[in-house]
Amino acid sequence: MTCKLLTLTHYYVKDRLLFFTQRWFNKLIMFFSPAFDNRRVLPPATWDELAQGPWLFEQINQGLTTWWPRIFGYHLLKVGSLSSHIDASLCSIKHQMSISPLLGTDLVGDVSRLPFKESSVDVCLLSLTLNFHHNPHQVLREVNRVTVAGGHVIIVGLNPISPLGLVHLNPQLSHKYPYNGRFFTQSRVTDWLGVLGYKVVAEKKLVYSTLLCNPQRTHYLQQLMAHNLPGLGSIYMIMAKKLVRPLTPVKPRWQLSAKPTLSPIATMQNEVDS
Repeated sequence: MTCKLLTLTHYYVKDRLLFFTQRWFNKLIMFFSPAFDNRRVLPPATWDELAQGPWLFEQINQGLTTWWPRIFGYHLLKVGSLSSHIDASLCSIKHQMSISPLLGTDLVGDVSRLPFKESSVDVCLLSLTLNFHHNPHQVLREVNRVTVAGGHVIIVGLNPISPLGLVHLNPQLSHKYPYNGRFFTQSRVTDWLGVLGYKVVAEKKLVYSTLLCNPQRTHYLQQLMAHNLPGLGSIYMIMAKKLVRPLTPVKPRWQLSAKPTLSPIATMQNEVDS
């Protein structure tokens, strides 16, 4: 009986180790996998669905406070359900609208197919929108299409090189927000913006926490990491400006007609007649 129990325990531990190893391997592969993914993750509708959501929402709002006065224009678009709750009252743009595939926003629609004309929006806000979408490239292409030249795009993303990024490798958290999101490095997102013709004008990292426990308990540790390891923030924010590419007119190259060739015999005959 004891021998059979030990054998069953051995197989159980072996299966669990194999399961966790496979899940960890899949998580690590995600950092090098293409941005497009057939597996679709339902985005959270509110910040309360995320671990420590209200506190995280407050931190992101505080981080954006210094950026809003630097933005001007006529129309501001909040892309995604989480973006719709961000407080942009300090922004001078009064006409603000939101769109997401879930109810609770001004418009309900696919964020990868925005129902707006080309170059009609001055500022686009994407708060964790790319992290909960199966095709972030298409989302950025649509945002680029509707953004005017000289407009701004603000992206809030999850940093894989952070305490939150380390904890999200745990397979037991794969069903909880935000651990089930897709983690893209800040440099990778910056490269995507560079391809579309954007220049990063401001960036910031914040939230030095795993969000597993009350952040107030690790307040001292967070301050220590923010001071000594500022690049390991769990949340990064990017503000990029769409560059204006002037069209240089190509001047036609005028070619002079060939000089007429004079026959020496005809010239001498004219002189004799004269």
